[in-house]
Amino acid sequence: MALLAAAICIAAPPTYAGVAMEMVTKNAAGRETERTKIFAQSQRIRMDGGNAVSGNSMIFLGDEFLVLDHKDKTYIVMDEAMLSEVSSQISKAMKQMEKQLAGLPPEQRAMAEQMMKGRMAGMMGAQDAPPGPRVEEIGNGQWNAYSCKNYAVYLGATKSQEVCAAALSDLDGADEMLAAFRGMAAFVAKLTESLPFGSDTLLNPGELMDQIEGFPVHTVDYKNGTVAHETSLESLTEQPIDEQLFAVPDGYRQQDPFSGR
Repeated sequence: MALLAAAICIAAPPTYAGVAMEMVTKNAAGRETERTKIFAQSQRIRMDGGNAVSGNSMIFLGDEFLVLDHKDKTYIVMDEAMLSEVSSQISKAMKQMEKQLAGLPPEQRAMAEQMMKGRMAGMMGAQDAPPGPRVEEIGNGQWNAYSCKNYAVYLGATKSQEVCAAALSDLDGADEMLAAFRGMAAFVAKLTESLPFGSDTLLNPGELMDQIEGFPVHTVDYKNGTVAHETSLESLTEQPIDEQLFAVPDGYRQQDPFSGR
C-alpha cells in the first residue's frame, strides 16, 4: 500500500496555492450569455470561455500569451516576436499605400485620403488618438453580499460602464487575482507600444485598475445610453491550482497566425 501511495503521488500533477474565479455575463434581458472561469497563480493567469471541448482558453505566462482552441486542438503564441512581425507587416502596408497615393493626381489623392479617414487614418498618424477612459466615483452601493464603491466610466462624454468594486479585504484571494491582472496589463501595454498606431488606440483590460479602489464584483456595460450587458462575480476562492492548467495540453498543435496571408 505504501508503494502504491508513493506511485500515485509521483504520477499526480503538482498543485500550488492560487485563486479561482468565475464570472457570469448576462444580456439586457437577464439571460446568461457567457461564463468565464479564471485561475491565477504566481502572476500567471488562465481564462476559460465555453468548455474544454468547444471553447477557448487564454493563458498568460508572464512573457507570452497562449490562445487555445479546444475544438480544433490548436494554439497560437502571442509574444513580442509576434507583435514585432505584425508591426512590420503594417508598416510595409502603410508605405506601399503612401507610395500608391503619391502617384495619384492631387484631386484623386485628396479624395482617396478623405475616404481613408477613420481607423486607417489613425494608424497612419493622421488622426489624434481617442482619450483614455475617465473614471468618476458615484457613491456607495451593494451587490449581493458585498458593500462596494460605485464608479462611472466614461469614454469622452459617453458613459460606457458602471462598476461596483468591493474592498479587497472582503474577498479571499482578490489581492492575488488583482496583482496577476496588473502584471498582464503591464505586459499588454509593453506589447502594444511596438505597433505603428500606438497603444493609445487599443483598450488595455487593465487600464482601469489604477483608477478604481477595490475589486469589481458587478459591471454594467452601456451602448448608446442603454444597458447592453452586465458581468458579475459568481465566486472567488483560494485553492490549489493544477500546474497543467498553465500548459498546452498534449496533442495540441501550434498554428502560425500569419499562415494563409
